[in-house]
Amino acid sequence: MALLFATATHASVWDAYGFGARATAMGNAHVAAGEDFTAVYYNPAALAGAPHPEVGVGLGLVYPSLTIERDRPAEPGGPTDELPAPNLGAHVGLVIPLGGRIDDRVALGAGLYLPTIEVTRLDGVDPQRPHFYRYESLTDKLILAFGVAVEVHERVSLGAGVQFLGALDGNATVELDLLSQRFVRKGLTVAVRPTGAVTTGVLVTPTDDVKLGFSFRDALDLRYDITIEAIVQSVGALAVDISGTSLYTPQQFTWGAAWDPMPSLTLTADLVWARWSAAPDPSSRLVVSLNAAPVGFEELVVQTDVVDLGAVDTLSPRLGVEWRPEGAWMLRGGYGFRPTPLPAQTGPYNHIDSDAHQLSVGVAWRVRNPLAKERAPLQLEWSGQLNLIEGREMTKVDESDPVGDYRAGGVLWHSALTLRHNFY
Repeated sequence: MALLFATATHASVWDAYGFGARATAMGNAHVAAGEDFTAVYYNPAALAGAPHPEVGVGLGLVYPSLTIERDRPAEPGGPTDELPAPNLGAHVGLVIPLGGRIDDRVALGAGLYLPTIEVTRLDGVDPQRPHFYRYESLTDKLILAFGVAVEVHERVSLGAGVQFLGALDGNATVELDLLSQRFVRKGLTVAVRPTGAVTTGVLVTPTDDVKLGFSFRDALDLRYDITIEAIVQSVGALAVDISGTSLYTPQQFTWGAAWDPMPSLTLTADLVWARWSAAPDPSSRLVVSLNAAPVGFEELVVQTDVVDLGAVDTLSPRLGVEWRPEGAWMLRGGYGFRPTPLPAQTGPYNHIDSDAHQLSVGVAWRVRNPLAKERAPLQLEWSGQLNLIEGREMTKVDESDPVGDYRAGGVLWHSALTLRHNFY
């Protein structure tokens, strides 16, 4: 029962790979450059720059190729390795500038990421089992975001939004009569409560070819608390409380700039400070109590200890470029560095992580919608991203550790395809 609710999921698919094909191709350096629906994630203030309503739909594929190489084979019955699996998700976005008396000074936006296999999953991984901390199950997480932007000056806009997740609470009670061999009482209650994290941003355009942006995203997680109570008449009661925090993303502060040195070229740069030092214990908190007074046993309570991850804050630089030559084609590229927040795993736990380099390329094709009477362009965008996870040695302090020394690393491939439609 404990393994059903343990977790090794940290970050989200947007945090790890990006949202939309354009931003992903430009190294996710998008705080000052994103004026499409992806601004609900990168910087909601940029929504005010959208000149026309826009809708976008697309798919994202994640294909991991990570390895864990042990110095000795796994012992029979000992912890085995857990590697992330490929997954496919769909994304949808919308941005609507409001007209009328406010004269396009207010814009609304929405974004959704929906895994196609499982909407949201808590992965049951024992913390002693070697697994990749930031990449284990992040693609199995539904993300819903909304944003609003206000242009307070022709060169300054402010934005705010929220990302939604949920909290899970419940209890299950069963009562068994051994003499009659039947259940006297059965009950199950589960409640999912919505929780949200605020996103805010500002976008300043000091000159016609320079934009400066800042955004803040608060920490977001899924908290769960499940109590299971089994009562055996004339014997006693067993209660198991399983609680914890899953699907965690840290607070993030992002500064960014976009520069158009010429009409056909855009250069972008972002710097992201992520407060991983506040990351909670990723394993489930278990409290087991046994009361068997009718058969002569005193009450027994056993609980797990809280694990200190030793995580630290990180600074991640990102760079992007977009070239728009004459015609309907656009070419993009980018680079991002994601330093690890975790130390080497020298103790009994195996939350594997390492510095990561993101290399990305992309292409877009813009064409008029043949089904629309008015001028309404379609834009088909593709991005390919290579996430290189540096190899890292894990040398155990205890020579009798059941896992032993090992080396972990590899690559993760990510590809996104987005179709955007502008309503003119």
